[in-house]
Amino acid sequence: MTPSPAEPRPGERVAIVTGAGDGIGAATARALAAASYRLMLVDVSPEGLERSRAALGSAEVEAVVADVTDEADVAQIVTQTLASFSRVDVLVNVVGGSRPGKTVVELALEEWDRLLALNLTSVFLMCRAVVPSMVAGGGGAIVNVSSGAGLRGMSANPGYVAAKAGVVALTRALAIDHGGQGVRVNCVAPGPVRTPLMARNRTPEEIAAIGKLAIVGRIGEPEEIAAAIVWLAGGESSYLMGQTLEVDGGIAAPL
Repeated sequence: MTPSPAEPRPGERVAIVTGAGDGIGAATARALAAASYRLMLVDVSPEGLERSRAALGSAEVEAVVADVTDEADVAQIVTQTLASFSRVDVLVNVVGGSRPGKTVVELALEEWDRLLALNLTSVFLMCRAVVPSMVAGGGGAIVNVSSGAGLRGMSANPGYVAAKAGVVALTRALAIDHGGQGVRVNCVAPGPVRTPLMARNRTPEEIAAIGKLAIVGRIGEPEEIAAAIVWLAGGESSYLMGQTLEVDGGIAAPL
């Protein structure tokens, strides 16, 4: 597809990917690099960032260790990106996490606050920092990562569920407010995915059982979520705005 006048050509596009040290974030970085994006990778783990950067080989990539729940760190991410690449065309908000096992009655306020900060406030802070640069540059695309749990709920994980539902609603709000300024905002809601987070939270037997809930009979791979993210970031999805794309192997289809 020939890029529109407002869309930078391959090799000129710049993307920020949060949570790029492993899982969906690392897979997204690889997929964007393969699509000729220049990249700013963000994670709190220096080791994870170094692994991701090394995996990209000769791709034009920089990395910054930062906490996207911290306002000052977020400002530094954008400042460094603009200093290195002079523009931001795509923002992918992957950072998130959960620890199932407590109901709302059992969840401490500080745990609730942490889950909302990690999964929702981080998206707010990154979007707030990036949107002005996108608007000044003629537009851009934001892809937020929610979860199937944010659409249908799950047991004993109320903070995560509430935060991920908030990401879906925030995506719509951003699209309404900034779509007319050329900023296209959409969301991906993955089903169960084979990530380090999944491995920490579930036993192999639980993971196999969860996979059987999907029509395809298995859990997803990070690369499958990354492919959806890259499509939403690119011009091929230019008529999609404020939407949440479920990538879940068909778990939601019978509902």
